[in-house]
Amino acid sequence: MNVKDVIKYLKRMLFSITFMLLVALGMATGNPWLQYGSIFLIIIGQIVYQIFKSIRSAPMLNANMIEANKAKKGKLLYTATKNDVLKIKSESGGAGSMGMSSKTLFLMFIPLIIFFATSYALGIVAPTIPRWQSYLIGVLFSLPASTIITVKAGITPSGGPIASPNTYYISEKGIIFEHYGNSFILSYPIKKLNVNKEKNFIEVEGQSVKSVIIPNRLKLFNKDINALQRILVRFTDQQPS
Repeated sequence: MNVKDVIKYLKRMLFSITFMLLVALGMATGNPWLQYGSIFLIIIGQIVYQIFKSIRSAPMLNANMIEANKAKKGKLLYTATKNDVLKIKSESGGAGSMGMSSKTLFLMFIPLIIFFATSYALGIVAPTIPRWQSYLIGVLFSLPASTIITVKAGITPSGGPIASPNTYYISEKGIIFEHYGNSFILSYPIKKLNVNKEKNFIEVEGQSVKSVIIPNRLKLFNKDINALQRILVRFTDQQPS
């Protein structure tokens, strides 16, 4: 993650930071409406923002599906059927289409642990400190930790959602895959290619897409990783890792 990605990540945290500051202000002023009401305001704001993003990305979503259906009717270099992929997933312990690794999930809980640990330590070291100050200090400690952990985990704003399709096709124009009952396409060039031969999958990262629905990262399970790698490497300048 570069500096630009960190800035994007902090912008995405704007709602969370605003919420934390409003709660701290409510605690400092003894205003329960501000302290607890801000929770509902932030939740509503997040929901409205996500709906707005979904509506705005609808034309892009339709264009992607049209492109995928056109590419599927053209020349295909490789086809992975549902039965074969599900068998490999079962043998390799593959996750669902939008799964999150246990390591990443654990890393996401660390900032919360730091927050409570800081608040607890302050309660022992400085028991007379106002509760809102203890809360704010905990927030100030946990936010940098969250950013650092995000960098270490490789979770970038441009990374986008990840899918592990049960059916996919490799064409000259991109990787067509089934996702939630629809066909999508990850267009070339491939940005990053990570090969995991032990678990029989290749993780493919495409170019960034301005949509919360269209995945731009795919985890492709296959019984012949070497054959799949030879095809995909043609469409990326990066050496597979």
